[in-house]
Amino acid sequence: MHIKELVLDDFKSFGRKTRIPFYEDFTTISGPNGSGKSNIIDAVLFALGLARTSGIRAEKLTDLIYNPGHEDDESFDGEREASVEVILDNGDGALSREQVVSAAGSEKIGDVDEISIRRRVKQTDADTYYSYYYLNGRSVNLSDIQDLLAQAGVTPEGYNVVMQGDVTEIITMTAGSRREIIDEIAGVAEFDKKKADAFDELETVQERVDEAELRIEEKEQRLDQLSAERETALEYQELREEKSEYEGYLKAAELEDKREELAAKREELE
Repeated sequence: MHIKELVLDDFKSFGRKTRIPFYEDFTTISGPNGSGKSNIIDAVLFALGLARTSGIRAEKLTDLIYNPGHEDDESFDGEREASVEVILDNGDGALSREQVVSAAGSEKIGDVDEISIRRRVKQTDADTYYSYYYLNGRSVNLSDIQDLLAQAGVTPEGYNVVMQGDVTEIITMTAGSRREIIDEIAGVAEFDKKKADAFDELETVQERVDEAELRIEEKEQRLDQLSAERETALEYQELREEKSEYEGYLKAAELEDKREELAAKREELE
């Protein structure tokens, strides 16, 4: 996957809609100082949400809107806006349709061989502005864009974009710091992060399993206690029934004795 085209409209020094093609293998942008070369990189970072305003050389988002007269917010008159669209060639299937649909929150995203990510910043008055993201024409959040790009290995913390001064900084880094960057670029850092997350999740699950086993053990102990109480209750019930049976025999015998005594009395009276 690579950038196929960049479309800028009233973004920084680009006061009209400008289309800039990119090529798969290598694209060079050259020009004199102040011609807007760095603004092209800023536009990519802006649209893909890969940098804060300080990273694209602006104090606030409204500074990114084309302003030929260099007017400040106090002299603002009427609405104005800027937008940048990054068109990605996804012909290699780096991102599946399911991933794009999930990020866009809709099946109506068209063909995903090309993925369009667009960002607008709109100023409505001196103190109010809004920022909007679009994925293949569908309104989304920044997190949707970042989560989608992360699945293709593009993250704000990564080295997909190397700015001026970064190379010198890398050269002066310690071997350990350079190794971290190499791991980040190679995807090892992401793998290590996922591995660490998996171990953390495993530890959490194991704690839950241990808690569940403890509760099961407590329940089994209670069950054994109840089972013993049940045996005692059954034995008691059996003894009561046996007692009741013998009491019945005793009463029957006593009744028989009374009958015999009564019969004897009758014979004496006769």
